[in-house]
Amino acid sequence: MTALALTALAVLLSLAAPVLLTRARWLERVPQAAVVVWQSVALAAVLAAVGAALAAPEEVLRALHGGRLVPGPALVVGAATALLLAGIIVVRLAVAAVRLALDTRRRRRRHLEMLDLLEGVARERSRLHVLAARLPLAYCIPGRPGRVVLTDATLDLLAPEEVEAVVAHELAHLRARHDLVIEAFTALHAAFPRLVRSRLALDSVNRLLEMLADDAARRTVDPEALRSALAKLAGTADPKAEIEARLSRLGGPDGPAARHRTALTAAAYGLAGAVLAVPTVAIVGPWLRTAFGALPL
Repeated sequence: MTALALTALAVLLSLAAPVLLTRARWLERVPQAAVVVWQSVALAAVLAAVGAALAAPEEVLRALHGGRLVPGPALVVGAATALLLAGIIVVRLAVAAVRLALDTRRRRRRHLEMLDLLEGVARERSRLHVLAARLPLAYCIPGRPGRVVLTDATLDLLAPEEVEAVVAHELAHLRARHDLVIEAFTALHAAFPRLVRSRLALDSVNRLLEMLADDAARRTVDPEALRSALAKLAGTADPKAEIEARLSRLGGPDGPAARHRTALTAAAYGLAGAVLAVPTVAIVGPWLRTAFGALPL
């Protein structure tokens, strides 16, 4: 039953948990802790899937021998099968991560080469690039060094203080290496079978990282300038719901009161710890005791 329980847990963490977390709007008030919650759910889903793969062959052998593990070739085959199934999951995730990392860095390198060609050698090492385009856009290219890219339509649309706020937001992404967080979730999304994966985790983490960059920027620039810049750029990139959520946060005071924020942060970190610990204690622990206790000495 352990394998079935872990399989069900992996499915729940992949499909049901993202729905519940997306509806928990209080997490958006502490975005950094919320990202940790999403990371714990993702890690717990992977561990549950690996645990199910390890437990299934042992439970099949136990069922065939009246609840006992009998020494012999069958036990060796069962152990090898368990390791093979778990290895497939880990290798699939590793391959997805490596492939994504290589493709992402190849695209970034080509993008940077194009920027340098467009702007000439004099701007090659600059972190800020301005492109001629009719569409107002602002984005960053992670790496060493990271680059912030604006279009001249953005400069025409925004006031100087708003441009400063947008640049501060993009620099916050670069400093915190938010791209690595998104890369990990994208690889996990690609590695999981289509029937048991959801884009909710990827989209929600992306929204939380935007909020984290907003929070970092508002500590160095006028929050109202950041809010007005975001409102003007609202129709050019992000989903409307995400923009509205970010505007709502920027329109209010600088987050919840310190005591309230501390309580929400503690609750989020507690939830992250519980997601990882409770399944281990409730499901995996008893299975390990039973499995090792039944092994012949």
